[in-house]
Amino acid sequence: MASTDHIDHKLEKGDDSSNGSPLSRQVTVTMSTDQYERLFFQPGKPVKGDYAKRFANPTLLGLISFLIPYTSTIFILLGWGGAIPPSSLVGLSGDYYFLGSIGMVLAGLAEFVLGNTYPFAVFIIFGAHWGSLAYTQDPIHRTTSAFEAEGGAEGAAYNSSQAFHNVTMAIVSFILLVGSLRINIPFVLTFVGLVFLFAFIAAADFAVPNATTAADVAHIEYLLQIGGGFGMLGVICGWYLALLTVMEAVGIPSFLPVFDLSSKVFANKDAAKQA
Repeated sequence: MASTDHIDHKLEKGDDSSNGSPLSRQVTVTMSTDQYERLFFQPGKPVKGDYAKRFANPTLLGLISFLIPYTSTIFILLGWGGAIPPSSLVGLSGDYYFLGSIGMVLAGLAEFVLGNTYPFAVFIIFGAHWGSLAYTQDPIHRTTSAFEAEGGAEGAAYNSSQAFHNVTMAIVSFILLVGSLRINIPFVLTFVGLVFLFAFIAAADFAVPNATTAADVAHIEYLLQIGGGFGMLGVICGWYLALLTVMEAVGIPSFLPVFDLSSKVFANKDAAKQA
């Protein structure tokens, strides 16, 4: 984009060596809207004020904290490397707790401080989701023991609760998908994949109590593989965005497009605010 916004602030230096008087100067940091959106994935004008210059960009932390457990989860759902879904997901509890949950929540709180509403909501919601998943799957909590009278982990009582959670996450992902239409195309594709990922996992959960034959079990595994296939959209797009964010953060020239949509979808909204 051709237009730029300026963030003005004063830096107080030490004594001037020539005359001993305090030296004050005005420093102007110029950040284009395109650079801002590459760094923060938030449509609109760059944040003005002390927060933007004093604090690090938390978006990279949020992205990586999401992608590490997410990528492993998708590979397991696809059954790669001898993985057995969903049993193999238990081995990711540590990633879910510390990277997915703690890392994303910290990044979300930092986005809140910077005033970036959309990434704040995305990071906190999915950080809490990873924490919920970790708690449920962690054997130490014995979550399924409360359902032993209803068939335990194979019964309808337990699996319906998991299915309803995934249905709700599919709805949340769709709502965030609508918001991503003003961010960039990789974000859009990521949330498209998430909507179908959660939908197919929910379908598999609903099918578990009725699985009585080998064909039924194979059907459940097939549903999980389809969900994992849609989830690959997020793996590819997410790591692409992470690469863009790293290059922008350290000043490496990048010719990779971010496929920005903020100037194309409801672009007149920002123009009206600046008027």
